[in-house]
Amino acid sequence: MTAFPPGALLFDTGIYIRLSRKEDYLWLREDAQIFRRTILTAVVAAELYAGTRSRGEKRTLDELCRAHQALGNFSTPNADAWRETGILLRRARERFGPMEFAAHFRDLLIAMEAVRAGATLVSENAGDFTRWKGLLGAARKTLRVCRPA
Repeated sequence: MTAFPPGALLFDTGIYIRLSRKEDYLWLREDAQIFRRTILTAVVAAELYAGTRSRGEKRTLDELCRAHQALGNFSTPNADAWRETGILLRRARERFGPMEFAAHFRDLLIAMEAVRAGATLVSENAGDFTRWKGLLGAARKTLRVCRPA
């Protein structure tokens, strides 16, 4: 198991996919302390629902969402987050050159939700979020990113 920094955690979609396929992170199902610290964003939930392959997977995801809602740990980007994400993507295009909007919008929304919740974003693709961390820093927002061991 990974030692995480203190405070709230927000897991990226890839972590949940590997967990649901029983490829890795099985300890997440059993660690109640970590679960209580975890924020599930509607952005990650939507990506997970889109990838479900059976009614059973969908029901399991329904339970996960309900559990996070019961804890008050289910977040949904508000109108300002959507607007700011669009502005930040425009800035990213100016800084990094042409990029496909749709390929990056959800990741930046996930990062914005982690910032808003004061959570550490846990992602296997922590390197991908480095770009967003710098962009958010320029907007006076602090993104903390952790890669699980």
